[in-house]
Amino acid sequence: MDDRKLFTDTPAVPALDATEAAVIRLWEEALQVSPIGREDNFFEMGGTSMLAVRICGGVERATGTRPSVDLVFDTDTLAEFAGLVSVSARDGVLAGAA
Repeated sequence: MDDRKLFTDTPAVPALDATEAAVIRLWEEALQVSPIGREDNFFEMGGTSMLAVRICGGVERATGTRPSVDLVFDTDTLAEFAGLVSVSARDGVLAGAA
């Protein structure tokens, strides 16, 4: 089911890597919207601060390190969030975006 039509007329841009694909799955599960693409904005797709906490918990389960909820607030797109998650997980630290 294409729930994204409730939020946007633009098609979902597919993930470019495994991190983006994992984050897309987390966002789709939390937001109950599908499909979600790499250029989508969490809050424009119906995200709330409580769902952002859930997203961060999902990242922690996947990487072993929990990002700050600020990271969700400080990024504009799923691709930007996933990029910071990827770099931070590689460095072993997931904090708010600088």
